[in-house]
Amino acid sequence: MSKRITASLKSGAKAGAVTATLLALLAGCAERGAISGEIPFPEGYALMPGDRERWAAMTDDQRRRALAFISTGSTIQSSLAPE
Repeated sequence: MSKRITASLKSGAKAGAVTATLLALLAGCAERGAISGEIPFPEGYALMPGDRERWAAMTDDQRRRALAFISTGSTIQSSLAPE
């Protein structure tokens, strides 16, 4: 993840900046050819035990939602709970 994205997330960026950060993150996935059915595991975040297994079982829509959650300090597990 780029230093600019990491700094933006750590600084408590506002909603618009967080959206831009997530779009940049997803664009980076697309550049690596991973967005079309296999979004890579988010290595750059503090994650919980079992997250790799959870990630492997998730759909791309669930992974995108999880990326939004973990970028704000939440967890992959909490992204799977219905609202």
